Amino acid sequence: MFSKRIAIAMLSAVLVSTLSVAPTAAKRPLPPVPPGSEVEPGMTSEEQALSDAKVAAAEAYVADIDASGTDLASLQCVTPNATPTADATIQSSCYVPQSYLPVQARDQTKGYYCGPAVGQVIANYSWAVSSTSNKYSQSTIASWMSTDTYGGTGAWWLAEGLNRATANSPRQPANWTWVVTPLQDSDRDGTTADELHAYVRSNVSASKMPLAISVKPHDYYSRYNLRSWPQTVASPGHWITAYGWYDYYRPGSTSARISYTDSSRDEGGATGKFSDPTLWIATMINEHTRQFVW
Repeated sequence: MFSKRIAIAMLSAVLVSTLSVAPTAAKRPLPPVPPGSEVEPGMTSEEQALSDAKVAAAEAYVADIDASGTDLASLQCVTPNATPTADATIQSSCYVPQSYLPVQARDQTKGYYCGPAVGQVIANYSWAVSSTSNKYSQSTIASWMSTDTYGGTGAWWLAEGLNRATANSPRQPANWTWVVTPLQDSDRDGTTADELHAYVRSNVSASKMPLAISVKPHDYYSRYNLRSWPQTVASPGHWITAYGWYDYYRPGSTSARISYTDSSRDEGGATGKFSDPTLWIATMINEHTRQFVW
């Protein structure tokens, strides 16, 4: 584990110049947990600082982009009866802001391997392997995430596994570490969808890295569900990989979307690439653990 002085130094570096965060020096000790339990260790002060640094850097990035007007759509784009034009400037101004990473979905090899499947997707992207290859097997990643030990993958264990699976990979930014972050309504506007969309935008567009998101994919009592899970399921939780975003978030709107991979073809869902409104996904996160990993 980094010393307090190093953690503070890295925190300052992130806030000033990058969206990446310094890695921890050693694997944190994890207490024994009964199989299938969702009990996880709380955040250490160093982990809280690293999470806060990523949030601050993401918010600064999005604020800068929004203030500069980068990728803002022209008002001419919302006049459907306007006369068509060949003007390249006007055409480009009508582009809806969006960004995606070249990830490939993977089917989970065991019923409770959604975490390792996400790890495999992210590791393959980070190491820039071919679309048909895998950098590590899901069983190897599962051992790093303690998935077989606990009968599932908690957020802290998933972060530990991702740090192992992507260490020194070519696409991973320098001084990067995977951290668990609570999804909170920091601006007190009654929703966390705007925060989530900002985090995905910054991670994908600036850091060029995916995110790991845990939800209940189609809970009977929820208003929303993943499109990859058309039928209700009594799930303890399910990991997906967020790799892209579409449009800016507007209060209450479903136009802003998050693209993700799912791995659940044999578990009641589907395997492939999907896209759902950010509002839906943020709600499903809040109805589950209220956490994500990036």
